[in-house]
Amino acid sequence: MKISSIVLTISWLLWPGEMKEWPRHTMCKTKDFEAYYKSCDPLQDVGISFNPCSRNLKQNIIAKVGLILRQDVNLLYSNTKIYYKGTYLFHEEKPLCEKTAPQFSFCGKKKGEFIFYNHSVRFGISSLPKGEYLILLEFVNEQNYKIACVNFTVYSNPLD
Repeated sequence: MKISSIVLTISWLLWPGEMKEWPRHTMCKTKDFEAYYKSCDPLQDVGISFNPCSRNLKQNIIAKVGLILRQDVNLLYSNTKIYYKGTYLFHEEKPLCEKTAPQFSFCGKKKGEFIFYNHSVRFGISSLPKGEYLILLEFVNEQNYKIACVNFTVYSNPLD
């Protein structure tokens, strides 16, 4: 009985399903602020959280990100695009891991290792203006292999 249950469970987990994309995850939701994310990498979902959940960005925000590497990370580059109310607002590309100057603890990690980033972040602005934001964030390594890809949707609605 146990063996058939195990075989059935494994078959169910490995059976190709109808899922065509990863689900949208709720990061946080308050009266005046909502943040959601979805992995845009077809092979891997990502775990992300921010605390506290607030449109007030003056304070330190603790960011937690977890994922399993499918490729080595010797060099890593981020590509960020931000849209505000559907209009292109900002684009930034920058190196995060370089051979001579690794900025983060996950630089140099190998395929199969688990990355858990748990640090304070600052955004450089005090609060988000009212509106809807779409943030596209992609990380690629030295072979231009996608390490992680995440689409964020943020709704800021200040209480008047």
